[in-house]
Amino acid sequence: MKAKLENRQGVDYLTFKPEGMEFPTTIPVITKGSRNKANAWTWNGSLESPTVRPSVRTKYTNIDGVATEIHYWLNDGICDCLGDCKDGNSGKKLPLQECY
Repeated sequence: MKAKLENRQGVDYLTFKPEGMEFPTTIPVITKGSRNKANAWTWNGSLESPTVRPSVRTKYTNIDGVATEIHYWLNDGICDCLGDCKDGNSGKKLPLQECY
């Protein structure tokens, strides 16, 4: 499985880990209803090849202890990194790692 879904206090969260990242990313996702006022990402329902909208922008500390940022579209289990990434991944396609 490339992603896992869990419910926390009535909110569904999707967790996944792009290749090369030390820690997973967890975002709130919509599993029913509409995005209107949901403050969450839409999700295609796949744990093996997830797609979410809108794009994901995450700030994190890299292995050198430097704060940085990654920005990507998650399409069918592949992170398509955008040009404004600050972590050196701009233009790369990062598959998701297995999620345990």
